[in-house]
Amino acid sequence: MSARFWAIATLVTGVISLGLFVVFAMLPEMRAAAACLPAGSVVQFELATNVEQLQAIFGAPDSQCRPLAIAAMDAVNHVDLIAFIPAYTAFCMCAALFLAGGAWRPLTIVAVGAALFAAAGDLLETTTLLDITQTLDNPGDLLGLSQLGAWSKFALLAAHGVFCAGLCFVGEKRRPILGTLLLLPAPGVAIAAFNHVTLANAMNGAFAIAWIALLVVAGLSVVRAKGAQA
Repeated sequence: MSARFWAIATLVTGVISLGLFVVFAMLPEMRAAAACLPAGSVVQFELATNVEQLQAIFGAPDSQCRPLAIAAMDAVNHVDLIAFIPAYTAFCMCAALFLAGGAWRPLTIVAVGAALFAAAGDLLETTTLLDITQTLDNPGDLLGLSQLGAWSKFALLAAHGVFCAGLCFVGEKRRPILGTLLLLPAPGVAIAAFNHVTLANAMNGAFAIAWIALLVVAGLSVVRAKGAQA
């Protein structure tokens, strides 16, 4: 496959991934629970460590918000399983091959591997979250499983960013600015691990900057390649 093919594939899968954030927000269940769920609730649920944190998200057992919040989270997680995990995994894999010019270099291989293992972690996390909403007041060992899935996902996606940054710094086509931005998720994950309740947004912001930058660079590459062929 040509470098242009991987640039187009990165652009397409990236746009689909971003578009799914709009889908999440527009889900009927999410709109119905808009007044109940605090900002950042989805990530806070992913990283919750105890029943108190779950109640901060879903409300008390007898609250009117709890059934609405449960329905919203379950709806998001079903879309996550069906569409978002495959979309962003494809985006991460295509991005690594785009940055490598289509070549399967060692950094390309480990970046693709990190994306695939991150998807496995996300599958563990998301399926466990669907179980947790059925037993919010006594999740038992389920929180440990969701934590394992969530943190392995975030750590591996951060590693994917580091490997892709390496491709930017040492590849045939140097992209030092993009490489620097791709390093941001690693400290973002470390910051969130220190205190996810107050600092998870820093991690989210770091991933957003890195992935949007990847999307922009891929888009520019497609436009320039088309111009060169004209």
